[in-house]
Amino acid sequence: MERGTSEPALPHALPNPGQDDVRERVTNLLTTSDPPAVIAIVGPLGSGKSTILNGLAAGRRVLGARQDDLDAALREASDSAHPVVYVDDADGPGLGGMPRERLRGSDGREVNVVLASRHPLPGTTTVRVPSWTGPQVRELAASLGVTAGLDLVVALAGGLPLVAAALSRALLAPTPPEVPGAVADRALRELLAEVPLDRPLSDVVDVLAAIGRADEELLSELVEPAGAPDWFASLTDLALITVTECGPAVVEPYRSLLDLRYRWRRPVAHRAAITRAASRNLRLLDATTDESRRQALAEHALHLTDDPVIRQALFPPAPRLPAVRPARSGDHDRILALADQWARSLGHSTVRTGRLLDAWLRHTPDGFHVVCDHADEAVGMSYTPLLDDASMAVIEPVTRQHTDRLALGAGGSFIGMAAYEDGRPEAHAALLRQILADGIARRRMVVATPSPAYQGLVRRLGFGFVGTPRGDTCDGGRAAEIHELAFPTPDSLTAWLGRIAATGLTTSPSPTLRWYVAEVRRALEHLDDPVRLARSPLLASTAAPTPTSLRRVLLDAIGALSASDDPRTAQAGRILDAYYVRRRSDHVGVAHRLHLSRATYFRRLDHGLTRIAESTFTGNRTW
Repeated sequence: MERGTSEPALPHALPNPGQDDVRERVTNLLTTSDPPAVIAIVGPLGSGKSTILNGLAAGRRVLGARQDDLDAALREASDSAHPVVYVDDADGPGLGGMPRERLRGSDGREVNVVLASRHPLPGTTTVRVPSWTGPQVRELAASLGVTAGLDLVVALAGGLPLVAAALSRALLAPTPPEVPGAVADRALRELLAEVPLDRPLSDVVDVLAAIGRADEELLSELVEPAGAPDWFASLTDLALITVTECGPAVVEPYRSLLDLRYRWRRPVAHRAAITRAASRNLRLLDATTDESRRQALAEHALHLTDDPVIRQALFPPAPRLPAVRPARSGDHDRILALADQWARSLGHSTVRTGRLLDAWLRHTPDGFHVVCDHADEAVGMSYTPLLDDASMAVIEPVTRQHTDRLALGAGGSFIGMAAYEDGRPEAHAALLRQILADGIARRRMVVATPSPAYQGLVRRLGFGFVGTPRGDTCDGGRAAEIHELAFPTPDSLTAWLGRIAATGLTTSPSPTLRWYVAEVRRALEHLDDPVRLARSPLLASTAAPTPTSLRRVLLDAIGALSASDDPRTAQAGRILDAYYVRRRSDHVGVAHRLHLSRATYFRRLDHGLTRIAESTFTGNRTW
């Protein structure tokens, strides 16, 4: 959706406490604020802003963000008994900072304005639309008739009712919930129906969703970009796009839906894009010295592992929360409540957990961080102190007999706890990303956890197992495990991320021989065009990592075919040489010169392409 395109109102929505609260707060502000009041209803695309705005308008006209319409509506409202103007999708320039004289009619009467926007606007009073909880999303899906696939709707909707409704209708089409890519495909047809995307830009968005984020150079390598010279600017203008340190990215949960669709429709192209982006990202990381840039590239490298466990933990399909911040004294009660919830969920003694937490708060308070919602209410907390003498003294009840051994490697982060509200995967992910960023900056991480889920995650992240502490500090009945990861040399970080990427990439299915044959044919068609060769997915192969090497490999393969002792294979090599290398004639001319019938010619051509694909790119040499 471009800036200036409003989200459709929900055709079916249950009464929702969060939305009711937004309507009540806006109504109160209109009643109690000194006019002119400019109130912005703020929430991500699909959160139900338009539904709320239309409910408040109660049949009155809701404007788009055009300035001429707004001026006319302000004049009309100043003469009415209800001096309020409602404006949808007001992210365009100029609306939030309207001077007071523009909100005053000819008779001096002042007009209030209620805006719907994806972002806070200057000069407005912000009322945020809360995300729907998992149970609320489930109830909405069930009310639409969904029985099979309710968990899938909750997992992919990201707390957005518009997305939940589209997923529900996709399941009712019917689409089997066991094929999430097909469900995402059908849901996106509805969600993106009014998005004015031409095919090239649509392809760019698909690839961007797969690789997470990308700069203009990388997207130009992976996709045939839109013909207009400002295609990258057009991309960043889309409502689905946000910007990051490493380039634009698709906002969640739309990114996850687009990614599922792309890997279902074009699995090999998806794998090729991930592989090439991962390789380039590591090269950039290796050449970058700026610490904030390195952290951003490292986070992106974790996304590009395409490991399902890492992706689900660190990059779930939910809108991102604001940044994690150090805890303040006013957060302590909330930290205690979250830790109590954590202990209960794992079956630990809440009394002993509280005692442990109290020692941490008294001796190492700077080790606590919180992730907050937009109202600055803590919805998650972590304890990750710097490993020094002060922290070693208070973590000894957790590390037990391993304390002295861990103290030898001075410095680094100790990861002792991460707790978050139920049903807030985005809070959990924000904490984990910050924990890893801090650990990378400190060049070492030590984690002690009794949670099987965390134990599995740190193994996937390549942590080394240290041991199991004697005893069970929280009476949970589960054995805690200690794991460690260190970056002793400058190139350790890149080497670690490379190992994880290699592990993650091997979990996906291999491309089919038919796909390799098609890509070999496409590369031969552009044999003398290095720009087009640079976009070939065959560059993901170790056999030909650059356009120059790909051209050389293809020429060598044709030469080997021509020199074969098998007459059929040798003839195939001569056909490929005549048509793709020497380019003396079209298929009919080459067949005539070699005295071959049309049917025999194309059989030999396919035979040659298949032999190159098998021998060079799949490792199955048969000649």
